[in-house]
Amino acid sequence: MLAAALLSYGSGVPPACADVLVRMRETSWSLGRNPPQVETLVETSVKGAMRRIESAVIGAAADSAGRPATSVQIDRIDRDSSYFYRSGEPQFLPVAIAIARATNRRGASEFLDAKARGMAPRDTIPAVRTLDLGTTRTILGETCRGVVLELVFSYRDSALAPQEQLTGALVDTLWLAPSGSGVSDLKRFEQDFARATAADSFLAAANAVQLSQAKGQGLVSVLQRAVRSLPGYPLESSFVNLLHGLPKGLNMGDVERRPDGAVVVQRTWRRAIALSNAPIPEERFTVPPELKEVARRP
Repeated sequence: MLAAALLSYGSGVPPACADVLVRMRETSWSLGRNPPQVETLVETSVKGAMRRIESAVIGAAADSAGRPATSVQIDRIDRDSSYFYRSGEPQFLPVAIAIARATNRRGASEFLDAKARGMAPRDTIPAVRTLDLGTTRTILGETCRGVVLELVFSYRDSALAPQEQLTGALVDTLWLAPSGSGVSDLKRFEQDFARATAADSFLAAANAVQLSQAKGQGLVSVLQRAVRSLPGYPLESSFVNLLHGLPKGLNMGDVERRPDGAVVVQRTWRRAIALSNAPIPEERFTVPPELKEVARRP
């Protein structure tokens, strides 16, 4: 179990913690993916040191009982473990948070060591730009402020435009419920989990180029690092990946081109469709007793 100093809970959950459940509808579209558009319902529940994330792809094959196929992730900071299982399958997979913590600490140490020895790549990625829209929207009773984050980058594509220096942009428009709102404990758990896994140290140690080149990361991680630093919790977001400078005569199939010539290669839209602060039974954060742990290799 994690040391009390690592957790913000001490000997128990602070009185300010409240149960919270939010259900999001997510639509994502990517150039070249088959099918190009996928819709998912994602339900996130938090109770103190516990979180449950249940995802169901709309239109995906149902289980034997006719229910939508779902995947479930349960994070238990109090047990220093996460658990994964899918509906209709007889087994679950436990994963020790200590493994992620050790990996992230090692990565952070490598980032810092490379900087100290002058071996880190030069940070050539511009800082993420933040624009406050100066307006609010009400989503499920929460007054949310609008913020746009933009990461501009340059690159070369040997297949699409081998002779051209291309420019891209990752743009995320967020509508943030304020601190102290009914969804505050979702943000609180994310921060606690980042400390428990040492993801916060990993992200803080890297410059943007280091982070973008790290295994399993990329430019989106640089943008998400900026999103994590914002106060509040997003109840709606609209992310788009744009490429500028592609030749107009290039045959890329049915793509969206903006008036400025930019091509949309990826788009993800998320919106909260249900929100509740009703008490959540602790049983929701435990693996169903009929499931068996995945057998470990000898």
